[in-house]
Amino acid sequence: MNVDSAKTSPPVWFWVISVLALLWYLVDMSAFFLRVLMTDDVIKTMPEQQQQFLQNIPLWVNIVFAGEVFGGTLGSIALLLRKKWALPLFVVSILGVLSQTLYLWFLTDHVSAQGTSAVVMPLMALLIVAGIIVFTKSAISKGWLR
Repeated sequence: MNVDSAKTSPPVWFWVISVLALLWYLVDMSAFFLRVLMTDDVIKTMPEQQQQFLQNIPLWVNIVFAGEVFGGTLGSIALLLRKKWALPLFVVSILGVLSQTLYLWFLTDHVSAQGTSAVVMPLMALLIVAGIIVFTKSAISKGWLR
């Protein structure tokens, strides 16, 4: 192994974080598909307030949710492939998280209906994707991504 390849070869923790990011986004993707493919029969089994919320989600919220999960999933795959284009995909993802969060917190009564989880989960998602963006920028600066 020469000095240049040692310098640009990412450490094991890079791979661990990249795999964890992919797993995070795959779980998020399953939540996306569960929400957008939910049938009326399933929705009718839920409490009235949750039914109202799900039936009134605007199309644009589902579109930004798709941007979040597909951007993040593809960004995670790009990390595993050691590609710089992971960064703009994660930017799309954080924009999706921000858009959904603003919708939930300010354009609905979701926080009052769901309580703490309606605040904690979006914050956690924002922190995770922000951390992945910082991680990706660092990997680019260290030459781990091409």
